[in-house]
Amino acid sequence: MSSAPDLRPSIASPWGVAFAPLPAEELAQRWRTLLGDPRSPERFELDAYGDILPMTPPKTAHQRIVASFMRQLDRELGGESLPGVGVLTRSGVFIPDVVWSPRYANDDPQRVAPDICIEVQSESNTRRELNEKLAAYLAAGSREVILVELSGRIRYFGAEGERSESALGLRLRLPDDSYPL
Repeated sequence: MSSAPDLRPSIASPWGVAFAPLPAEELAQRWRTLLGDPRSPERFELDAYGDILPMTPPKTAHQRIVASFMRQLDRELGGESLPGVGVLTRSGVFIPDVVWSPRYANDDPQRVAPDICIEVQSESNTRRELNEKLAAYLAAGSREVILVELSGRIRYFGAEGERSESALGLRLRLPDDSYPL
């Protein structure tokens, strides 16, 4: 039986801090509260302090890739792929574009990251943001994180770093005419 990942906030500063990141349970509770609040943005994530990170609505081309990957994952692996599921990490609550797992808890947010998390890069994503999300998903328990770059390049990552191919045997294909976004 695998143990749950360590989701305690991590900060390193010799000067101390005025405000510490929220403990995992408080962050999850803030997420649930905001999901039920009609004043919350339609799409958002949370940073480690519980502050709202607004998200830009995805373009149609982006959503075509998401839908295509969901179909491919379901066909190749069984289980269940889902779009837009909140994942609790030590860096905040993030929403990968696609997640896959053989089964899910009905937790909101998911306390253990799904086996696969996929991020489809948008023009609004920064490299730093994507690096932080990939590391956060892996630290929260993902077996594989997949990044689709703006160029259409598909990259696979595991706990050991970048892989030349999927450790799960995936050969994901982008839908025709989906790039450039």
